[in-house]
Amino acid sequence: MAQPEFQPESDPQPQPGTPDTGSPQPVARKRKPLVGWIVGGVVLVLLLCFGGCGALLATTNSGDKSHQGKAAASTAPTSSVTTSAPTTAAAAPVTTEPPLPTYETPTKNDFKLKVKVLSKKCFGSAGCNITYRINVTYTGHGLDPSKTYEVTYQVKGAEDPIINTFEVTGDSASVQQEEMASTKRSGDKLTAVVTDVSEL
Repeated sequence: MAQPEFQPESDPQPQPGTPDTGSPQPVARKRKPLVGWIVGGVVLVLLLCFGGCGALLATTNSGDKSHQGKAAASTAPTSSVTTSAPTTAAAAPVTTEPPLPTYETPTKNDFKLKVKVLSKKCFGSAGCNITYRINVTYTGHGLDPSKTYEVTYQVKGAEDPIINTFEVTGDSASVQQEEMASTKRSGDKLTAVVTDVSEL
C-alpha cells in the first residue's frame, strides 16, 4: 500500500498591490495561564475546608459556652436584663441536653449487709471473740452524689445486740475496718440488718 506524499506548501506569492512583508510570521496563540487556575482552585479548596472546620468549632464552642453561662447564671444573683441574639441566615443546629438524672431516697430495704469474719478465737463451749467487718451492698437505684446518708444497723448473734452506723455518699460507703463481738456459744453466727436510713 502506497502512502501519499505530503508536499510542503509553497510560500504564497505576494499579490500585486500589497506590501511585501517578507516571510510570513507564525501567529502565536495566547495561552491562558494554567498555573493561575491551579493555584486559585487550591486556595478555594483550602478556604472551604477551613471555613467548614471553623463553623464546626463555633457550634461546638457555643454549646460549651451555653453550659458555662448557665452555671455562672445559677450562682450569680438574678436580674431582669434581657438580651436578644443576633439573627443569622444560617440556623444553628438544635441541641438537646440530656435529661437530669433522678435520684431516689434510699430505704432500709435497699441495703444488704453481710458480716465478714476477720478473726475468731473460741474458748471451748464458752463462746468466741470475733473480729469482723460489715460488707455493704446497695440494691436500689442510683444515689445522689451530693447527699450523705447515715445508715444504722444491728448485729445479731452476739451476747449483746450491737448497734452501729456507717455513712453512704453517692456510690461509696464508709464502714469501720474492724469491729468486735463475743458470742455465747462457739456455733453462733453473726448477722447484720439495717434498721434506719436518714439523710445528714
